[in-house]
Amino acid sequence: ISSPNSLAPVSVAVTLTVTAIPQPVVSSVANAANYSTGSVSPGENIVIFGTGVGPATLVNGIVVNNAFANFVGSTRVLFDGTAAPIIYASNGQTSVMVPYGVAGRTTTSIVVEYSGAQSTPLTYNVAPAAPGVYTQNSQGTGPGAILNQDGITVNGANAPEKRGNVIAIYMTGEGQTTPQGVDGAIIPAVASALKKPNLAVTVTIGGVDAPVQYAGSAPGLVSGVMQVNVTIPLTVAAGTQPVVVTVGTAKSQSGASAATVAVQ
Repeated sequence: ISSPNSLAPVSVAVTLTVTAIPQPVVSSVANAANYSTGSVSPGENIVIFGTGVGPATLVNGIVVNNAFANFVGSTRVLFDGTAAPIIYASNGQTSVMVPYGVAGRTTTSIVVEYSGAQSTPLTYNVAPAAPGVYTQNSQGTGPGAILNQDGITVNGANAPEKRGNVIAIYMTGEGQTTPQGVDGAIIPAVASALKKPNLAVTVTIGGVDAPVQYAGSAPGLVSGVMQVNVTIPLTVAAGTQPVVVTVGTAKSQSGASAATVAVQ
C-alpha cells in the first residue's frame, strides 16, 4: 500500500480462503407457463430447476439495447453453445427464453453455467411448438393470464367477460415466427414489429371452438410471449370454463389442469 503522504510503502499480508464453485445440477426443464416437462420449442419461456443453477439470491434479468441480456447474476444458460436471454436467475430455478436458433433441430444440448462452473449437458427434444398458457397463480392451473375486452381488466370470478366479447390470452411456446424471432427482444407496440407464429393457432373455450382474431407478439413484452385474442362463443355456458390453445398439433394444458376463463 502506498500513499503520497507516506515516505515508504507498507506491505500487508492477506490470507484468502479459496473454495471451488459447485457444479450446477439440473433436475428438470419445464415450460414456464404450464410447467410441462415435454420438449422445448424455439423462443419458449422455460424454467430450469436444480441446485446451483444461479446465485443464492434471485436476480432479475436486465434489458440492454431493447433485449434481455444473456448473462445475469454470473449465470448463463447455453443451448448448443448459444447463450439464452435470461428472465431471472437463482440457485434453485432459473428462467430463460429458448434461442430461436434451435428451430429445425430434433434435440438441443442444455448447459447451465454459474460463476464459470458448468452443469453436465442435458439433451432435450425440440418440438415445433410447446404451448402453455400463463396463469394468475403462476402454477400453471386455474384462472389464466387473460384480459377482458377493455384491455385493462384481468378476467376472473369477480370480473367475468360477456359472451360475444373478445379476450386476450397470454402464453408461450408458439415456436418460430414470421418474421423470424429475435432472441430476447422486447416487441415494440407498432404493427410492423409484430411477429406471427408459423403454425396455425386455434382455441376452444369450454370445449367450443372460439374464433381467433389475432395470434402473435405481445406488444411491450419479450419475444416468445404470445398474445391470442379470441371471441367468447355465444354457445359457451356461463361460469368458469377451460381454455385450450392449440399451436400446430400441440395443445396447452387441458383437462383438470387447464387454464380457465370466467364467462358472464
